[in-house]
Amino acid sequence: MNNQDKYKKAIDEIHASEDLKQRTIEKIRAKKRNKISYLKILSVCAVFMLVVAGSKVYLDNSHLMSVKCPDNSKSPATAEKTNLVALNKELPRFESLEQLKEVIKEVSGISRENKYNGDELAVEESATLTDSVMNDLANTKGEQKESASDHSTTNVQVENVDEADIVKTDGEYIYYVTQGLTYIINADALEIVNQISLKSDKERFSANEIYVNNDRLVVIGNYTRYQEIENEDGKRRYENYISTECKAQAIVYDISDKADVKEIRTVRLDGYYKNSRMIGDNVYLISAKTSYYFDGIKEDEILPRVYDTGIGEMQIKATDIAYFPGTESSSFMTVAGFDINNEESVCTETFYGASDEVYASTEHLYLTQIEDTYGNTWKENTTKNTIYKFKLDGNKIELLCKGEVKGNLNNQFSMDEYEGNLRIATTSGYDEKAVNQLFILDENLQEIGRIDNMAKGERIYSVRFIGKVGYIVTFEQVDPLFVIDLSNPRNPEIKGELKIPGYSSYLHPYDETHIIGIGYNTKSNGYGGITTSNMKMSMFDVSDLSNPIEMFHVDIGGTSAYSDILYNHKALFEHKGKDLIGFPVTLREYRAKDDKDAFVLFHIDLEKGFERYGEISKEIDYRTNIDRAIYIGDTLYTLADYEIRSYKLENLEELKTLKIEEDTTGRYTETKGIMPLVDYAEPMNSEVSEQDTASSSSTSTTGTANYDLIEE
Repeated sequence: MNNQDKYKKAIDEIHASEDLKQRTIEKIRAKKRNKISYLKILSVCAVFMLVVAGSKVYLDNSHLMSVKCPDNSKSPATAEKTNLVALNKELPRFESLEQLKEVIKEVSGISRENKYNGDELAVEESATLTDSVMNDLANTKGEQKESASDHSTTNVQVENVDEADIVKTDGEYIYYVTQGLTYIINADALEIVNQISLKSDKERFSANEIYVNNDRLVVIGNYTRYQEIENEDGKRRYENYISTECKAQAIVYDISDKADVKEIRTVRLDGYYKNSRMIGDNVYLISAKTSYYFDGIKEDEILPRVYDTGIGEMQIKATDIAYFPGTESSSFMTVAGFDINNEESVCTETFYGASDEVYASTEHLYLTQIEDTYGNTWKENTTKNTIYKFKLDGNKIELLCKGEVKGNLNNQFSMDEYEGNLRIATTSGYDEKAVNQLFILDENLQEIGRIDNMAKGERIYSVRFIGKVGYIVTFEQVDPLFVIDLSNPRNPEIKGELKIPGYSSYLHPYDETHIIGIGYNTKSNGYGGITTSNMKMSMFDVSDLSNPIEMFHVDIGGTSAYSDILYNHKALFEHKGKDLIGFPVTLREYRAKDDKDAFVLFHIDLEKGFERYGEISKEIDYRTNIDRAIYIGDTLYTLADYEIRSYKLENLEELKTLKIEEDTTGRYTETKGIMPLVDYAEPMNSEVSEQDTASSSSTSTTGTANYDLIEE
């Protein structure tokens, strides 16, 4: 057995480390706990772990070139010679392919002799960056309420920085991703107008998320390619997964004619889909490609590639890949920017390092990478986060610098850019040794201010930065809400602290002096400890930074209530014009027959509190469990994997139901035009009997709602 065969055998026997398992569990918590979601999670893990060497894929050598920012001529020969964005000479990049191989060997543990002797990053002080377009909440919240849209938009972290989601609407049509397919639905009629999928038995594209921008639909997901093999009976099948053909893919469609959408552009990056953002007409796509090494490995099996319609396949040169000495990651991270409305070639930046969290302002993109140092016991392990900063200019991307902070980030809300500085909150250590800290980094990611040792023995559960104020929730026994004055970035100061039972997993700004927290109540476990009880939503008055107050709260469900909103901010439903807020929730009780899947909706009144507006509930079924809710005009829509329902927003009276059949062939075949599906639109309240309507046991509405599952 030669070295290559040994390496392949070793790769086949790889099992996930305990650390990877724990991180995967944390990601699972952010998913809907049903059959479909588990399959999606397992698929992502498989893509991440499966690095099968061999099976060389044929590439047209005329399309192999370096890609960073080729020119607009779309000629491969010309693009290879021209870089519109010059490489940042301050950043260390690989000097050769051989050097890259040595680093991969080092990180993989194949060789302990690291032959890269490049200097650490040194960035000269640059000119002051343009102030972030994020204004103080006091200057923006009023504008948001006055200009409240007549349809839902995705709940995003940063104004004017869109985030992909499974559902979008333009006020007339609903664009929805389910079962790996994308549907265009006439909202008023609640009818499928089009179903979009990939045409090929050898290629599979599973849509994950989408963007909608005027007459452009961007579908993003993971593309895989299978090669043809024969069964023993001679029949052919396509089952041999080609590891080098796992790619993050974004497809841009012209949807000016909803019944006849046209594919106008495809961008593919080696590796699996990590994240994305959309600013204006520009999409920024992020992928991660696991690196591996064996003796005799070929160049095209190491280096990442990029595909762009009209240019073809392009290979990134080793000398274009940034590398920071000391990285522990074994992945290439590629960030690609492209304009959805023109043919300007995709622009990319690639570095050797993984990404755990993603944050974007309108001017910069930040990726973080966890690096662990192991002590004698797990409690002595330490963690630091490396932060990579990119400049965004149209579709062009430039890696600027890197910085480091100690500790773990809770999620993307742990980061925020304001007036050129990055604020970042982390937790270090475990159990009684846990400490929390806040760092303020300048435009070069150099520390200029910090707060140490917040809430010793606890960890961060949620963070929100709003203008010159930061809010941090930690938890161990009680819920300290810290209010931090960030007006002087060189001297941040904790101004107020509120301790109440429970904790908030998500913080949401309501107006300039109020913030909403959604999380759990807590209670004694009878043995001197604390355990979670029911979900709760709180309204905090933060008009006096030194004296935050919980004005009121509402308890939701029993001890096993769960909602995606706790770990996925996109699950929030908000209608600013009507002061409504809601989210899907799974209500599990002591008796399984009482378990319910529901969408709960509240009216916000600062004098009266959270008033129960209504509830849509039914038996738990992974096919129909509600993942999102949106509104268009005076109509509310709930979306599940296999159905969409519409209701009158004024009283939650059911209008229509659209059934989405499980697709067994469509995801591999493309169908244009009106889908030949049965019309599932039903008459108003066709499934609700008079008795059900009277008792409101199936659908709760204002006034007569049955709130047995929601306790105060």
